[in-house]
Amino acid sequence: MTGHDPRLERRYERLLALFPVAHRREYEDEMMGVLMAGSAPQQRYPGLRETANLVRCAVWLRVGGRGAGSTDRHWAPAAAVFGLVVCFMLLTYRLGVVGAEVLGGWRVDGRLLILPGQWWFAMAGWTVAVAFAFTRFRLVAAAGAWAAGLSEVAVEVVDYPTWPSHLVEVWWMLVLSGGAALALTARGRARPQGALGVRRAVVMSSAFAVLAILPSVDAMLAVVTRFGDGGYSIGALGGYNAPGWLGGHHVSGVITLVPGMICALVILYCLLRASAPVCRRLVAMFAPALALYVVVPPVFNGFLVSTQRFDPPVLLVPGQWVFLIAFPLALFIAGALLVARGERHAYLIELGRTAEREARLKQAAATS
Repeated sequence: MTGHDPRLERRYERLLALFPVAHRREYEDEMMGVLMAGSAPQQRYPGLRETANLVRCAVWLRVGGRGAGSTDRHWAPAAAVFGLVVCFMLLTYRLGVVGAEVLGGWRVDGRLLILPGQWWFAMAGWTVAVAFAFTRFRLVAAAGAWAAGLSEVAVEVVDYPTWPSHLVEVWWMLVLSGGAALALTARGRARPQGALGVRRAVVMSSAFAVLAILPSVDAMLAVVTRFGDGGYSIGALGGYNAPGWLGGHHVSGVITLVPGMICALVILYCLLRASAPVCRRLVAMFAPALALYVVVPPVFNGFLVSTQRFDPPVLLVPGQWVFLIAFPLALFIAGALLVARGERHAYLIELGRTAEREARLKQAAATS
């Protein structure tokens, strides 16, 4: 390795740290030798293509790919649960909005709204993903998630030149949909009921089903007031109105709010009842989208406020695109590394305690 920058080896070591411990123990020296032999003299940074390839291989091994070590066996069930929950969330969201809009429009003027074809396509994809996520046919579930997720992205790409602010606002949902498709693709033979238990999986599914129909119930029970000049207003029963997506008739009230919060708590309880290693990995998987949901509004506030004041609207600059793409990826990688480091630290502590107990037992046996 003469003639190579020593900093390059340290940077390769950081990339190799993404791989499972068992895999590194067996192949790290060989991989490092190949990487350093293929690098150019005085090269300081790993190439973009080899970095992407190393990250891809490490993620694949950690979520259940062939060769994953015993300490990483929890990524596959976590991916199965994550993919199912996200597909349920997006399907529930679509069904809730469609039901409230269609029934709200029917309550106002007696006619049903015609839904865009993309909505039907997305709902069909998420339905297939949810149905087959419980089975061994992971490729069918992944295909449904990919089809629905790509259709969501396609709509935002088409609308981006005229409505860029909406892309920024729903970016966290696009990250979730992409993550769900990847998780269902890489979950291997793991199924969510294996990590959650059959009973909790059924309870969680029932809670999502209730969440899907609550907005429709709210729309059916909403109060419609008509005025003499032909105008009207529609108000939720004992609650508040939410802005419409299709026809402007979407209402939400206590029927959606109170049972909806109860169902959300039930879903959270079912997830928290999974094993601790699976829960830690679920946090790492959900963290990027949750962070985007929290961080994007203040960080992009100036863009969101000003872009629609121009005709045509102001579009995102390269730096903003880099943030939107790199931030969730970096956050997931950091979360995965923290999980691996924390569990490795706990494992070493347990080894030390076991050694101390064995030493005390031996000493007691010797004295007796």
